Amino acid sequence: MPRTARGLNYVVTDLRPPWAFGAGEGRPVIFHHGVGANLDIFAEWVPILASRHPIVRFDVRGFGQSVVPPESHDWSMSELIADVLEVVEASFGSGPAHIMGESLGGTVALAAAIEYPRRFLSVSMSNAAIKGGQIGYAPGWREEIGRIGLQGWSDKLMDMRFVADAVEPEALAWFAAQQERSPPHVVIGLGELLIRTDLSERLAAFGLPLLCLMPDRSPFVSLAQTSALAALVPHAEVAVFPGARHGLPFSHAKECAQTLLAFLARVESGRMPPSREKRG
Repeated sequence: MPRTARGLNYVVTDLRPPWAFGAGEGRPVIFHHGVGANLDIFAEWVPILASRHPIVRFDVRGFGQSVVPPESHDWSMSELIADVLEVVEASFGSGPAHIMGESLGGTVALAAAIEYPRRFLSVSMSNAAIKGGQIGYAPGWREEIGRIGLQGWSDKLMDMRFVADAVEPEALAWFAAQQERSPPHVVIGLGELLIRTDLSERLAAFGLPLLCLMPDRSPFVSLAQTSALAALVPHAEVAVFPGARHGLPFSHAKECAQTLLAFLARVESGRMPPSREKRG
């Protein structure tokens, strides 16, 4: 059943048998979507992950059934991090959780874990950047939406999200319909916040396990950018999915969920690869 915190709509799902897990196993996971989406883009992840971990998905401020700020709203990373912490605490209390974010959500997830490392056990990111100025296409959203409207922006973005025939027509139509409901000022505000964000210098002391799920042909975040990130983090893994664009978490939901599930098992069992020296 949907719940609310800070005006944010969220859903908790726990499909674990009560006898199956000991202390420290099956810790909670929070899912954070990106611009133009809502919590249901992770729908196909739920049965795979929730059988091992309680999970919470929420509609990011401005999307889905969450509160829509006014056009004068001053978007900040600190506010988005506060939203994450509020949803986690309302769902599971103050204990540490895993966090998984896609696109903007991946950047927020990493920023939250940098700021509050004791609140998280691991970070997973899909097609997300640490340096907004290196993201392709996003800097032009304000001008483009002003020129071709939200519908035109959404149509163009769909081509950037999905390789032809990568998603069933019904699922593709559903995704497009959700994206077309995005308030233009929210899209522009979050896009410009993302462009201003640079987490690279704050990674020097980052010690949590990190998983990067990457499409092989995103027009926004390149594999080279992700490789540079992985070189900065001692416990980093990169999983590349061929035939995918920026909509990877939706087009390859089941494969991504299985990869995340295996990563979380390694984290919770202490079977992460040995730490390596940071480079660069």
